[in-house]
Order: sequence, then C-alpha cells, then structure tokens
Amino acid sequence: MAWVYFALMPTLPVYFINNLQISYRNVGLIMAAFSIAATLARPISGYLIDNFHRSGVLIVSLFLITVVCGIYPLLGTVSTLFLLRFMHGAMWGIANTSSAPIVADIVPPSRMGQGIGIWAVTIPIGMTIGPMFGLGLLNARGPNVMFLAVVGVSVLSVVGAFLARTPSKPVARRTFSVSSLFHAKALPVSYGMFFLMIAFGAIMIFVGIYATQKGFSNVGGFFLCFAVAMFLSRLLSGRSFDKGHVFPLTLIGLALTAVGVLLLGYASAPVLFLAAGIANGSGFGILMPTCQSAVNSLVKPNERGAANSTYLISYDLGIGAGALIIGSLSDKVSLEVIYRYSIFLILLSAGILVFKAIPHYRREKKGDGAIP
Repeated sequence: MAWVYFALMPTLPVYFINNLQISYRNVGLIMAAFSIAATLARPISGYLIDNFHRSGVLIVSLFLITVVCGIYPLLGTVSTLFLLRFMHGAMWGIANTSSAPIVADIVPPSRMGQGIGIWAVTIPIGMTIGPMFGLGLLNARGPNVMFLAVVGVSVLSVVGAFLARTPSKPVARRTFSVSSLFHAKALPVSYGMFFLMIAFGAIMIFVGIYATQKGFSNVGGFFLCFAVAMFLSRLLSGRSFDKGHVFPLTLIGLALTAVGVLLLGYASAPVLFLAAGIANGSGFGILMPTCQSAVNSLVKPNERGAANSTYLISYDLGIGAGALIIGSLSDKVSLEVIYRYSIFLILLSAGILVFKAIPHYRREKKGDGAIP
C-alpha cells in the first residue's frame, strides 16, 4: 500500500501536466483532494474498524484502492480526477487507520512495541522504493505501463490482507455518534505529535526546493538517508518500548529531531544536508511508532480504531498546516530561516509529550497494573 502511495506521489503531477495539459493550479487542487479525504475518513474509519470485522474493512479498502489506480488513465478532466483522487484519499485513510489496530490485535501485548515497529517500517520502505519505481517506469515505458504496474503492486496488497491471520472476534456494535469517532486517551500524545508533524511536513514537502536554493544536488541522497535512518530506528525502538523505556525513547527521538532541523537550517555543505536527513529520519522514526504503540496499549482492543484515527488525524492536520504555513511564509522568509526556527515546534512538542502525554500514559498504565 505504501509502495503504491509513494509511487503515485511524484508521478501523478508529471502525468497530469505533461500528458493531460492540466494547469499547475489544478494539479495542486487534485493532489490536495487526497489529503482532505484522508483527514475526513480517519474518524469514520475508526468507527468502522471498531464496529465491523477489521480484516474485512482493510480488504475492501485495499481492493477499492486497486480499482482507483486502474481508473486514473481512463479520466482526463479536472473534476473527475478530483473526485477519483478524493476517493483514493478516503480509502487510504481507512486502510492506513485499520492496519495498525490489526497488528495490535495479532501480536502479544508484551510485544506491542515490536509489532507496531515492524509494521511502521513499511512506510520508509515504500518511501524508498515507490518514487524510483514510479518515475523509472513513467520515464522509460510511459504512463500506461506505469499505471498497470502500480495496479499489480496494489493487487499484492489485497493478497497480503487476505493472507494475514487476524483473530476473528465477536463485535459488539455501538450506536454511531460523534463521540464514538474519537478517543480521549489518545489526545495528549496526538497534541504533541501535531506540532512535530508541522516540522515533518515542512521537511518532506519543501526540502527539494530548499536543496535547489542552496545548490545541493544530493536531494535524492537526503531522502535515502532519511528513509534508511527511519527504517532502522523504527525497527530497533520497538523492543525498547516493550521493555518500558517510553520516556528515554521519547527524549532521544525529540533530541535527534531537534538536531535534525538545526542541521537542515544551518547546512552549509552537502554532507551536513545528508547528516540532517539521518538525524531527522532517526528522530521521527523513533517518535512515530513509540507514540502509536503507546496509544494502542492505552485502550481496549475494541477501542483501537477510534484511538488510532484520533492519533493519525494529528499527522494529517500537522502536515497540512505545515504546507499552508510554510507555503505562505516562504514568500517572505527563506526556507533556511524557517527550518532553523522549526526548533520551537520541537520544543513545544517536547513540552506536551514530557509534561502531559507521558505522565498521562504512566498514570493509565499504573491503573491497569502494567507499571508498578
């Protein structure tokens, strides 16, 4: 699923502009439809996976993503592509939200961090493979072959969902209400992650432009370093979470992220630019699965849908806010300065996580008897 997502991220704008002659403004509108739909779908998907069989929800959403990928080359107007991209975003929101609770259901509670950590490495793997796969096929074989290959990869995601051995449990359906779409226990961590995701969005969306402004030709190396560091840190942090080291993991992740944004803002040479990719990838790679594991361990199994949707909405809102804020500021202030001052976002997040979210986590776990 992540492979398909990151394969289409850089290729769709190129296809829309070069093959369909769609304006840059309308391309931005079409691409934004995905994020809007994903954000709106999160709370609804949380309700669905808490009140229906989670594997079924995942399989259906992945199947519809596969269908959407096959329809892209059949459409050519802004309105139809906007609607299709909106549907794709909604299905992504449902599939992405439902997969983590399924992992949490499968793994033993004592290995929650390791399980979520292994699941979380699929994103940097997709981030590494997807763009090279999509752009390589688009440039060498054209859009039709590229879309066909993406559909093939998407089919594999459906097969994988079918093969997953998920527990079949009776579901006690609750009446649909606004309160059932969110979970209060996920809010403290989500508040902290919101500000981190503003910085994350600023890096992922604008670092290519920043590299051009600075004269760095190794932006591909930056993303490779970012993805590899994220992969390794996510894989290794899970076991530490299971041993109860939530506070040290959070501090290390915050420290690495702070160093990363400062390195990025003060990068005067390509090697410092790559070092910023390693530091940021490591920091975000520790914080994302650690916080998600904490959210999943705080709630009952039948509440994980609402908890995960609450948590993941902070990602969508943070990245969206980052795009809007940095986009408007970049006309007046250089990206170099913006990245330097992103340290205050990290400090704000650190204050929320250290003084609010972690004490909240320890109180809840102590009440459950998990922490003596």
